[in-house]
Amino acid sequence: MANASRQRHYRHHRGSGQPRRTDGEDNSARAPGPRQKESVPPVLGDCLLSQGRQELREDLVKLLDRAKGGRADLAKDAAVSQEFSKSAQEKLALACIGMSSSTQEDVELMSKVVFALFNNELVKSFDPQPKATPNSNLGIPNTTSTQAETIQRSQVDILRALSAVLFENGAMVNDAFPDLIDILLGACSSPRGQEQSELRRMALNCLANLVHKTGSLYSTYHNRIYDLLLSNLTTTSYYEVGTMVSLSSTVRRKDRASERKEDKALSTRSMPPLVDVICRFMFFTSDTTGHLAATPSSSAFSIGVIKRSSYATPTSSIATSTSTGPLSGLPHVSDIYGDPSLSIRRSIQSSDSEYSDSESGVHQAQRMQHDGKVRLNALLCLQAIARAVPKQLQPHWPKFLTTSASSPTALATYKTPSLLSLMGSDPIPTVRTAACIVLGNILESSKQYLAMAEEKSQLSGMKSHAGILTLSEKVGLMTRELHVGVAAAMNNVDSTIEPTVVIQMIKCATSVVANCTYEKMRRGLALTIFSSIRRFLDSDEPGLQAATLLFMTALLSNTIAQTDLRETILLPSQNETTAPNLLSQLMDLIYGVDIPIPVRVEAWNTLSAIARHHFVVIQSSWPRFDTALAIEQDADDSRVRTAGLLFLGEFAKSGSGASSPSTSDWWKDTLERHILNLFSEDSPSFKALGCDCISHISADAFNGLPNRLEVLIMSLILGTAMDENATARAAACRAIGVFILFPSLREDCTLIVDMANTVLDLCGDPNLNVRVRASWAVGNLSDSLVLLKSNGQDAVLEEALTLSLWTKIMRTALAVCQDNEKLKSNGIRAVGGLLRVTFEGILERERHSLVKEAVYALIKHMEQGSLKGRWNACYAMQNALLNPDFPIGSTAGTSYALDSDMVSWTKDVYCALLQAIQQSKNFKVRINACAALTVPKTRAKFGDQALFRNIVQVLMNAVQNLDNEQGQHEFGEFQYRGQLETKLLRCLDHLLQVSGGLSKLGLELDPTLRQRILASRPVVAPPIDSIQQLTNKVETLVV
Repeated sequence: MANASRQRHYRHHRGSGQPRRTDGEDNSARAPGPRQKESVPPVLGDCLLSQGRQELREDLVKLLDRAKGGRADLAKDAAVSQEFSKSAQEKLALACIGMSSSTQEDVELMSKVVFALFNNELVKSFDPQPKATPNSNLGIPNTTSTQAETIQRSQVDILRALSAVLFENGAMVNDAFPDLIDILLGACSSPRGQEQSELRRMALNCLANLVHKTGSLYSTYHNRIYDLLLSNLTTTSYYEVGTMVSLSSTVRRKDRASERKEDKALSTRSMPPLVDVICRFMFFTSDTTGHLAATPSSSAFSIGVIKRSSYATPTSSIATSTSTGPLSGLPHVSDIYGDPSLSIRRSIQSSDSEYSDSESGVHQAQRMQHDGKVRLNALLCLQAIARAVPKQLQPHWPKFLTTSASSPTALATYKTPSLLSLMGSDPIPTVRTAACIVLGNILESSKQYLAMAEEKSQLSGMKSHAGILTLSEKVGLMTRELHVGVAAAMNNVDSTIEPTVVIQMIKCATSVVANCTYEKMRRGLALTIFSSIRRFLDSDEPGLQAATLLFMTALLSNTIAQTDLRETILLPSQNETTAPNLLSQLMDLIYGVDIPIPVRVEAWNTLSAIARHHFVVIQSSWPRFDTALAIEQDADDSRVRTAGLLFLGEFAKSGSGASSPSTSDWWKDTLERHILNLFSEDSPSFKALGCDCISHISADAFNGLPNRLEVLIMSLILGTAMDENATARAAACRAIGVFILFPSLREDCTLIVDMANTVLDLCGDPNLNVRVRASWAVGNLSDSLVLLKSNGQDAVLEEALTLSLWTKIMRTALAVCQDNEKLKSNGIRAVGGLLRVTFEGILERERHSLVKEAVYALIKHMEQGSLKGRWNACYAMQNALLNPDFPIGSTAGTSYALDSDMVSWTKDVYCALLQAIQQSKNFKVRINACAALTVPKTRAKFGDQALFRNIVQVLMNAVQNLDNEQGQHEFGEFQYRGQLETKLLRCLDHLLQVSGGLSKLGLELDPTLRQRILASRPVVAPPIDSIQQLTNKVETLVV
């Protein structure tokens, strides 16, 4: 019973994410030990009231026997289970009053009953404010203390029972919480030693269950709890088995505390000592002398390239820290790499020799399990930090990831402990699995960090450059060691013995290749892992095959690694019988009748990744894929058919740029064989896939289709846009947004109006995804109208853009600008495009209503909102100013002169553009604002003299400030600095040419600035006649 309970309570170690409730051990499982009276907190004796009744004891014994039987018999009938739970609570309430707290037997009996009931979930919670019995809350305030003379065993029993009661019930003891915290913190701070370890461990369990799932209810106590846990870890002496169990509980509680989203600040304020102490126990007795060990001379640390950050060692003497801060009193950590005599393995105690051979084996096995629990809980704690604050953890990677300057062919080059050594050689499979999962979690949010990885072509000279490696080179070393270490672990694992570990290793390798860019790394690094994993593709275990295919998909989706992959694993090999290429293996999997469904689905996903980057490779074998897709149409499982259609969509998208005469023929055949029949399916997901596939057709290929197919496609797309399913409607909106830009369809006024009305109506759809796609199509609609005007098709534009349609588009676009953030950019783009093509009559008619509302909507989004919205607003204003009839500036000689001397929004428009130039942190927003200022070609468009002078003055200051703000901008903006400087200078040049000189404005131009303006002017190519004359002159001179 005890073993089964213990296994259940450690279930969260296997990745279930559930916190451990209690220990679950029987009293008989503990070593007897002497019963000595200890000085304990004074409240622990008040938990059981002293009025013993013999009949109550008998009832509790019967209740205990019933509870030990578990809940299997009670689970069959909910009514019986509920009645039993109610009866048990009543008996416990009576026991809290009638049992004697001074009698050890009563205390032990009461503790066992409470533990058995709550641990087996026969009683899940209690009512803190009961209606009938005053003490029906199980007497929680009275069951947290014993008299000073109560022995330690009773204290442990009480805390074990209390831990079971508090599990997920911490929020219900609000009134008693301060007393409970003080008691438990005092017990956790009890003197170290074999006798007190069990008491501390149970107190830690109570503490964790007390704050579990309480949110920020007790946030004022979080710092005290956090410091206590960290103090327990940094001052623990773990040469005794009992203390090892205590530190295991501490690490586990630390895991739970660190993963709390409300307490991210706890982890960040003391990250260095926290990571140090986690690493101290993460490699606790870790054996790194197995397959991953090699000579230490090849390690980058041992040759002096990188100085490893130190963390605690399992020595009894730990130097005192001199640091300051909230954790200044905690012990410091020492370096285990400076002295080769120091080992992270626990020394064998002299008492080990007292065991016989058989007892020694049992003792060693038990000790190995205890050590494994410590490592496992430390790994879980590191995982919690990686999930909560991944960026803050990145500077500490060298503490648990070794780096090396070795070639990728070596199995491994490190002897220091690391996550890779745990993954490859830890004796406990659970720890190896956890190491894989934790490393994968660490890499999930590190793509930007790993992007800086750089690897020099020559690593032999690293020793002479010790201490001057850049951060990118250090990250490059860690990146290579990740690949080498994972490949070495994969080469030394037996999939027949440890399939679960192998699957987790492959998933970890998937995270490695998915987050590494390889842009500045030497070629062939990605193939290091591929070579060690490919063999599992032929495994008989479906889980291994699916995991391997998932890795292949991630690898083939990495853009930078495609050159190596195409030359190595995709092109046909010379001997297909002995070494078939990956494409052939994937074909065998999708054609296999007895292949499991998940494997076939992952095989199609891998082919989709190939089609995305290697169109020619798929095209050369298209007949076989065409046949396979036809077979999948009759598949019983929709997952396989869906995966095949996704592959078809990726292949069509990859080949959308092809313009060969055979493209239209391929589309005609594909539409008739695989796509058009999807619209007759009952499943809306297949209709959505059909729309997605059709949306990848190019304009040239569409024009080459028979007229009947063109009409059928548009009819199906417009019909699907009215489907009841939101997914189908969203896919149809995307397809309409693509077709509305086709030149041949733009000339059909009727079709333009139909598509416009469809997407405009769907902008009010209750589904957000549909509105996003519809708003994108509306933005493309405005772009299509702009193209009509730019190409001189004014007649088509006048026929299509009626006043009613213009009004509907503008109202819809303005509504989109006020919708979800995902839609706003599309609405802003639509407003700008529509203002560019608006006729003069509509501008005059709507200048006080929709036009004014549109202008101030653009001004609003130029001044505030997301960077994407501001960029689009500046671009939209540029579009509006490109309309020669757009009213702005002076009203002299126009119909607007009756209102005022200057159009009302002139000053607001230019001030918003100037504000974007002055204050925006994004250089691309500034560039678009400058582009908008260069559009007006006459002085009158810029308003009065004061406004124009202000515009010129701001631009001159912007050029000067750009030189002074070089160190104040984000790194990613510097690539646009040159473009922004040129745009500012050309904009200033344009304004000076429009004004006729600075003398009229009362401004002076610095000579240096004047030279920069002249140098920024684009170089105008000489006419062709002049070039020919110059060529003839040169030829004459040569002769």
